[in-house]
Amino acid sequence: MDDPAVQQLAEAFARTIQHDRVIAAGDALGTDVRLAAAVNFKNLVKYRWVPTELAQDTGVQPIPDAEKAQIKQLLTGLMLSTPQLIRAQLSEALTIISSHDFPANWPQLLPQLVERLNAAGEDLAVINGVCHTANSIFKRYRNQFSSDKMIAELAASQDVFAPVALQAMKQLAGLLPAAAAGGDLERLKALLSAVRLLCRIFFSLNSPGLTPLMEGQLDEWMDAFHTMLAFSHPGLAAADAAGDPEREGVLDGVKAAVCANINLFMETSEEEFAKFLQTFVTDVWHLLMQVSNRPGQDNLAMAAIRFLTTVARSVHCTLFADPSVLKQICESIILPNLRVRDEDEELFEMNPIEYIRRDIEGGDSDTRRRAAADLVKALAGAYDAELTTLCTGYVAALLQEHVADPVKGWRAKDCAVYLVMAVTVRGKTGELGATTTNRLVNISDFFTQQVLPELQDPAVNERPILKADALKFVTTFRSQLPQQTLLALLQPCTALLASEAVVVHSYAATAIERFLALREGGRPKLAVSDVLPVAQPLLSGLFAAFRHPDSAENEYLMRAVMRLISFLGGEMAPVAPMCLKALADMLVEVCKNPKSPGFNHYLFESVAALIKHGAAADKAQLHSYEATLFPAFDIVLSKDVQEFHPYVFQILAQLIELSSPPLNAPYMAVFPPLLNPMFWERPGNVPALTRLLVAYLAKAGQELAAAGHLPACLGVFQKLIASKANDSYGFALISGIVTHLPPATYQQYLPTVWQLLFTRLQGSKTPRFTRGFVVFLALAVCKLGVEGVSASMDAVQPKVMLMILQQVWAPSLSSADGPEENKLVAVAATKCLTESADVYEATPLWQQLRSALDAKLAGTEVGSAGEEEGGEEGLEFGAGYSAAYAKLANASMPERPVLSEIADPKQFAESRLASFMQRVRGS
Repeated sequence: MDDPAVQQLAEAFARTIQHDRVIAAGDALGTDVRLAAAVNFKNLVKYRWVPTELAQDTGVQPIPDAEKAQIKQLLTGLMLSTPQLIRAQLSEALTIISSHDFPANWPQLLPQLVERLNAAGEDLAVINGVCHTANSIFKRYRNQFSSDKMIAELAASQDVFAPVALQAMKQLAGLLPAAAAGGDLERLKALLSAVRLLCRIFFSLNSPGLTPLMEGQLDEWMDAFHTMLAFSHPGLAAADAAGDPEREGVLDGVKAAVCANINLFMETSEEEFAKFLQTFVTDVWHLLMQVSNRPGQDNLAMAAIRFLTTVARSVHCTLFADPSVLKQICESIILPNLRVRDEDEELFEMNPIEYIRRDIEGGDSDTRRRAAADLVKALAGAYDAELTTLCTGYVAALLQEHVADPVKGWRAKDCAVYLVMAVTVRGKTGELGATTTNRLVNISDFFTQQVLPELQDPAVNERPILKADALKFVTTFRSQLPQQTLLALLQPCTALLASEAVVVHSYAATAIERFLALREGGRPKLAVSDVLPVAQPLLSGLFAAFRHPDSAENEYLMRAVMRLISFLGGEMAPVAPMCLKALADMLVEVCKNPKSPGFNHYLFESVAALIKHGAAADKAQLHSYEATLFPAFDIVLSKDVQEFHPYVFQILAQLIELSSPPLNAPYMAVFPPLLNPMFWERPGNVPALTRLLVAYLAKAGQELAAAGHLPACLGVFQKLIASKANDSYGFALISGIVTHLPPATYQQYLPTVWQLLFTRLQGSKTPRFTRGFVVFLALAVCKLGVEGVSASMDAVQPKVMLMILQQVWAPSLSSADGPEENKLVAVAATKCLTESADVYEATPLWQQLRSALDAKLAGTEVGSAGEEEGGEEGLEFGAGYSAAYAKLANASMPERPVLSEIADPKQFAESRLASFMQRVRGS
């Protein structure tokens, strides 16, 4: 390592971080220290190169420009001279920097790389370093929307780097025979590593589409790709076979990158690629015939199959039209890659969560099975009858193999189930499962004869993979199964919750959850009355399953608990206290070491659902809910389990909103600490804390004001409103004060409130802030009257309200959105037009407001609303979730109609304006 350069780099950013994080590196310190330095450097760049608004609000300062320049000057040199582990961290940092600064603020970057690459000669270390750096830069072009700016930037990058990249590829291809014959495997690996990086650079530069420059080079690139696909080396193959079976060989990595490139051209530049197609289909075919089942070759197998899948979906599917070709594809590619391997079985047993992620959560996009299934679907799109006939025969043969030896032949049945699903499913969604199916396949017969017996088998711990397959099958085809069949399946699914296999009881819980979530014609497919007879066994089975080893924090089980509680609704009331106690005990336990965000979310969602439905049926139970939950909440807050704070605050708000005034002493004791700045400095707390404070104001506002807490609440408002990230919560808090407190308690503070808002309007106005201001001013007018608001603003500047109405409020009235906001601004505008002599005398302003009101009323539909909060989608983990804050759908704020005394704002406006005009004319 270049010690002076490393020292300079460390010094460039060491001054910007705390002393305990100062980074130093050098050969004498060892790889661990140098790697730690690189990781710290990457994190520094990530959070401080261009800090987010939220980060800046919490005091994070960007790296000074002078130090940025020093870092950029040194970073490319370090990329060429550091070991691979360290280079990987520096590469991520360089990717982040280039995403902000390249090319406008780093124009010398590519010329420096080109200069180094041209001077590298046959130095593979330098070539690899340059290519690694360029690959980090050009990744930005993958999966990016096309724009004039991006196209111009891409063209400039190609002009500078594409010629030298092609020259380097030709040079390395020329060195390949000698390196292969020389017996130096390490040099050969280094050469192939550089080739792979050049392939990835080619992919990045062509991802947005083929440009004239790259089209002119296409023949030479494709010739090099053909060479790489055809290349083999016994020494490398032997080394791969003798090494870690899960590690990808360097040559396999090159071939996988080539397959990704030719697949890209089939997808984006089919016409230009057509003349190379036959050659590459042949190359990939031969390649797949040689690929083994070794996990290290999974990426290669998937990339190759993906290319054939893209060809099968194109007009060139005729390449596979011959029945013998289809037969060979099925027997040599599809079936071998659909079969379960020893590694899959080991994953099922030793790492069940990863198995589930790959199998039912969409993570199977990186598995051979998914690739093979996609190839089946692509071929079926062109040759449905022929392929279905072939697959039907294979399914029959596989099932016969299982019948002949049920103990050893379970793998054959597993393959049959996957093949049936692959050839049958034509369209699917996460909400409904399979929505369209292959009419040539009799799903009902297969379900009855092959799937149902596995589900009904009383030996729940035998043939676990086949049971998991059966559960996946009924989950996938749930929309196609009759209602009575789904109801009947609840019993065997409940029984399978007792299986010791994590995958099996997780799939059983998933099936139950998906059945209950299924909707048909806008209504649940299963009726509550039909599920009630089995609800108790379902609940017992789900809670018992948490006692399985490795399932104490099983996300799938808890999601099923949440769904069952939400599905049963008020019918849960009799058992709600018992369930709540079990959930509270789980919360206490999980506080010791929270490690499953999904489980945690559904745990709190389940608690919120019990409160929501239990209290609705019997409010007398509210005190018992509080007694059950408060000890657990006390542990969360006293032990500072930060990831749970937003959840606890939301549920406290939910409990307060369901309570009748006056609030119990424990609630009032909790309030003062909530104003502690420490809580508000954590971004994830802000939405939940704001909701909680507004709940307090609604139920105990006057008591809090009498206790002297209002100035502290306004201090929180001041902090929030100054932040672009949190100003909407500031408006929610001040709106809660104006809505729920008598004017006399806060009027003395209104001039300061207006001063803060006017400062933001002048200095850092944003569309979101403007909308919040428009709505809040409307609320203030409706609560205090036009004259009351005007008088409070006059304390800031006389007659300033007229200027605000003319320059800010009226022009932005259209920003209000939704029925509640529209109602507020319509009523407030009407009041301004009819209750203020100053507004009426300012004729241009009056006319401006009248036009804005008419436009708003013309677009307002009373009673129209967006999607209801807390629907099925809202219950899913990830709906409203971020790393810092997860909104609980079951704890959503209760609807409180704004200005309930006014039914129709349009009628209100017309009536008031008519009366006003009569008075004006009469005078």
